[in-house]
Amino acid sequence: VAQRIPTYVTIKEVKYRWGHGQEDIYPVAQIEKLWSDMSALPDVPCGYLVVPRPRGQQMKDPAQLDAWVIDGSKDYVAGLAAF
Repeated sequence: VAQRIPTYVTIKEVKYRWGHGQEDIYPVAQIEKLWSDMSALPDVPCGYLVVPRPRGQQMKDPAQLDAWVIDGSKDYVAGLAAF
């Protein structure tokens, strides 16, 4: 099956910061297969499941705190643990 699923190649520019305000930009090739494309193969049975949507979103910056509270992630994570 893996041979019949298309492989996508994306060229991106990635910043590498190496200290003292120095940074370099390198081209990087990202190669991946999108396994959701299996639904296009006629001989592979494919189905979808309904799953619960709530989950805690990752915060990568304190500036995201307001959105984290508004979208319900705070309440969801608080229900999983005792603080």
